[in-house]
Amino acid sequence: MNGVHPMHNSQLTYGWIRRGTDMVIKANTSRQRINLNSAYYLDDHSVVIQEAEMINAQSAVSLLNEMLRKQPLGMIYVILDNARYYHSEMVREFVEKNKRICLLFLPPYNPNLNIIERLWKFFKKKVIYNTYYEQFAFFRKFRLNFFSYL
Repeated sequence: MNGVHPMHNSQLTYGWIRRGTDMVIKANTSRQRINLNSAYYLDDHSVVIQEAEMINAQSAVSLLNEMLRKQPLGMIYVILDNARYYHSEMVREFVEKNKRICLLFLPPYNPNLNIIERLWKFFKKKVIYNTYYEQFAFFRKFRLNFFSYL
């Protein structure tokens, strides 16, 4: 379980430019972004994803609720980082009420241990890097559609 915040702006990763030539890169002046909070299921490689105004304790509880609906039986082991909102009182109370959820926190500064980080890397490679989106609405729609066809 983790969140990502893709910005509505060009993110360059690589490119070939002939020496002595100038390259013009389109960019937006906008600082708009979308906030995606999601969980990746290792057993069937599915994703539960929610767009939120901001990622906080309320959006974390909302995602945990969605995970309970998706998996109505058995334990749910959630591997997550140490973001402050995951340690909030609201999340703690929710987990205490729902005994089927077990939160497993990763050691600090070890995002490479969280499997969903690989999904974010793939997402950025396929959808974000070296791509210009002029309008925010199109940017948002394209990103959310990626997860529909994962």
